[in-house]
Amino acid sequence: MPLSIRRAKARAAQLREALEVGETWDASDAERAFNFRKRWDELIAQAPRGKREHYEMLGALIAEESPTFKRLVWST
Repeated sequence: MPLSIRRAKARAAQLREALEVGETWDASDAERAFNFRKRWDELIAQAPRGKREHYEMLGALIAEESPTFKRLVWST
C-alpha cells in the first residue's frame, strides 16, 4: 500500500537522521549505510508513484553528502 506524501516525507526525514545519528552509537558506519539503503529502497517502493523518482534522486543526494558514506569511501 503506498504511503501518503506526508508520511513519505516524514519517513525520509527519519531515515536521513538515523543515517547520521544511528539507532545506537555502537553501530558502525557500514551498518548505518546498509540499513539506510535497505530502508530507503523500501520507502521508494511504498512512495506515491509520482514521487518515486524524486525519492530516488533524494536518496542519491543524501548518500553523496552524508559524512557516514564519505567515511566509508575514505576508509576503503
